[in-house]
Order: sequence, then C-alpha cells, then structure tokens
Amino acid sequence: MAEGPDITRPARRFQRLGRRRVHGFEVVVAGDPLSRLLGLALLDRHRAPEGLLIPRCRSVHTYGMRFPLDLLFLGNQGEPLIAVREVGPGHRVRVPEADSVLELPSDWDVDKWEDDSHAGPEGDAR
Repeated sequence: MAEGPDITRPARRFQRLGRRRVHGFEVVVAGDPLSRLLGLALLDRHRAPEGLLIPRCRSVHTYGMRFPLDLLFLGNQGEPLIAVREVGPGHRVRVPEADSVLELPSDWDVDKWEDDSHAGPEGDAR
C-alpha cells in the first residue's frame, strides 16, 4: 500500500533556511523570496516552526494562514516596536518604522519570552 506524505513532520520548505535565536525563540530566518512570500501560510499548526523571522520587512499578510499569528515588529537593533496579537487569516499589517518581523503562532509559551534585544549578536534580529 502506498503511503502519503508524513503530515506530522515539520514542513520541508524550512529545512534549507538558517536559524537564529530571537527573544527566546529558535526561529527560521526567511532568507529567500519564496520563504518571505509564503511565511507560515498554507501550513497546519503542527508543521510550522516555532517562529519565522522576516528580515528587511515592514508589512505582513496572513492570506492562506490556517492558524492565528502574533506579529512582533522589530526595530533596526532587534528591539520590539509593536506587537499585534492573534491576527487571523486574510489580513495585512504594516508598521513603517519596522526593520524586521517575527511571526509566532499565537499559541506560543509566554514563559519562553526573553528581552534579549540588547544581548549582542546571538540575540540580534537583523
């Protein structure tokens, strides 16, 4: 009997991308045009990474999302500027002052948060 894709494993599209620790989260860095465009869209929650950092980004869309996101817009030193909680599918959020965006599934563990915005290169979100 033929088996279908394993829907319990993390999505393959993130395997080739770099990772970085940002504010206590080990996140994937969207470093190419396709990962920047898709973000966490079209994935079930259990296949998504802990978070996605999108560098050089001021605007995020949630078209194609299957779960709500918390969006943390970061300044040029990785400092939090604005957090937008529980953004559902079909929205666009823009913060002109932002340098990057951290996308987190809305069910993240608040105890993981670290204010490491001034922690140096390891905590640097750029």
